[in-house]
Amino acid sequence: MRVLLILLCAGAIFVSTCTYSFDQFIRFGEIRFEWDLHPDLSVFLEPLPSHLSGDFLLQKAGHFTAFFILALLLQSRFQAKGVALILAISYGVFTEILQLYFTRDGRLFDIGFDSAGVFIALFVSGFIPRQQSRDIHFK
Repeated sequence: MRVLLILLCAGAIFVSTCTYSFDQFIRFGEIRFEWDLHPDLSVFLEPLPSHLSGDFLLQKAGHFTAFFILALLLQSRFQAKGVALILAISYGVFTEILQLYFTRDGRLFDIGFDSAGVFIALFVSGFIPRQQSRDIHFK
């Protein structure tokens, strides 16, 4: 069940980051992918914009939240924070680079928002009590 939740979360992240228009996806549920064989890779290194609009901040909160959830799911599956950390951040890097090929703007600073969600999730998970597994013995 945990693996299914991880795959659903990763799939939701993929769709929301690689669909042609995030705005169309949110407003109308439109999912459309367009592939660009020769993206402008320099876009990846562009800095944060000087004006941070409400929509921009909401989108970055979405990055944080999505990777917060993904990290918690990975932590619950693998039990090792290091594994969850590497998998979640690697997926963040992967999706940001992949966005460039799906006519979206993958950005290095977005990896920072993704990573912040991962680090905070793994920090918070240290305060969540673990459920003891129950052994079932049949006679």
